[in-house]
Amino acid sequence: MKWPLKTQYHGSAFLSRCAHIPAILDPDTSSCAFREEKRIPQEKRTRREAMLLTDEQYVIKWLSQYGPLPKAQVVRLLRDKSPTTAERLLNRMKRDQRIADVGDGYYLGLDPYCTPDQRVILAVWVLLQFIDRVEPLAHYPATYPSQLFFLKENIGYEIVVLYEGEQHLPRLLQHREEDLKYIFVLPKIQMVHQLVLPRAPCLFSTVEFQGEEEPQVHFFAEEVRGNGTA
Repeated sequence: MKWPLKTQYHGSAFLSRCAHIPAILDPDTSSCAFREEKRIPQEKRTRREAMLLTDEQYVIKWLSQYGPLPKAQVVRLLRDKSPTTAERLLNRMKRDQRIADVGDGYYLGLDPYCTPDQRVILAVWVLLQFIDRVEPLAHYPATYPSQLFFLKENIGYEIVVLYEGEQHLPRLLQHREEDLKYIFVLPKIQMVHQLVLPRAPCLFSTVEFQGEEEPQVHFFAEEVRGNGTA
């Protein structure tokens, strides 16, 4: 006696039906229209969008290596952007929760609970005086007692921020490179006479806040140590 149910899934008819199963379970979508539609926006990303993405990466890099910085400093670090464009970029990054306001919003950081390092912030104010000639990734934290290193026109600079009573710290500097200069940031220029300096070219600077959003940064040459005019 033959059972019709057995013959339903055997023979050429069964093989013909099974031949379609792999295509159903694992379809080849490499040429499907919807795959192409997903790739088109990425391939046609405009140059402006790519630049904004790069600037966002710069901001995250700076805030990760320096800690929270005043918003005015971050705007200045975006040297190729107008202040309006830079503000718009930072606001978008805050909406996307990539960065956050710190404290009352004067600072920007990677999260709202970071603590600003005031020495680093003073060093960045000095760096900004040269920012038009410093590439976005050509500045980064330096080894103690220096706060910041930057490269300008193939010459390296280290910024050293000193407070009152720290005249001895320059003794810790280990000068190893010929093309390296030091910029000492002092609370008052008269302190320069009490420093024991490394055997390298040195500049001196003061950062004065006079009620404005950005301080006034003054520079003095090494000659102030010898002529008594400081």
